[in-house]
Amino acid sequence: MTAIQSWTIYDLVDDWIHHSSIKPGNQILLFLLFVITTAGLMVWLTMQLSSFPPISIGVYVIMQPILLLVTIVFHELCHAYLILYYGGRPQFGWKWMKGLGPVLFATTKGYYTVQAYRRIAAAPLVTISIFCFVGIFFGIGWWLILPFVFNAIGAGGDLLSLRVLKRYPTKYLIEDTQDGFTVYSSGSGNNVSFSSN
Repeated sequence: MTAIQSWTIYDLVDDWIHHSSIKPGNQILLFLLFVITTAGLMVWLTMQLSSFPPISIGVYVIMQPILLLVTIVFHELCHAYLILYYGGRPQFGWKWMKGLGPVLFATTKGYYTVQAYRRIAAAPLVTISIFCFVGIFFGIGWWLILPFVFNAIGAGGDLLSLRVLKRYPTKYLIEDTQDGFTVYSSGSGNNVSFSSN
């Protein structure tokens, strides 16, 4: 098995800055506009379908950091679930990353197909976004608007990974690292999963 390239979050950001057809600053603005517009739609739907929780604004505001923490944990659990699905053993941790601050992560040992790794990367954004939208129709939308925004912004590294992974053939293998991932051309080894499902 031959290593093609290793990517850290800093490499992903540099690649995005230097090889993007749209200036990264404009992409960030467009992404934030999309997130804010979607959050606005969620607020409007929530206002149509339910009343504000019968608590004081102060309690509601104090609860938001707790919801942020729950969202971060759930984000990593979504990664972990897909890691388990593909036969891996998730490991959790945190580290201080320059320019980012404290970062929680779910990682695993072994190798995944590009397709499987893309699904692992995309799982939190897709799952939590769907959960937040469905929650609106069950009357808990007021509690889910900010978690949606937190998660969408927090999925930036996952989105950068998905952008780079599009370049590689689906038969290539990906090894997760705490800082990013390494791409391998092919071969065999101590695999966790070679499944392309």
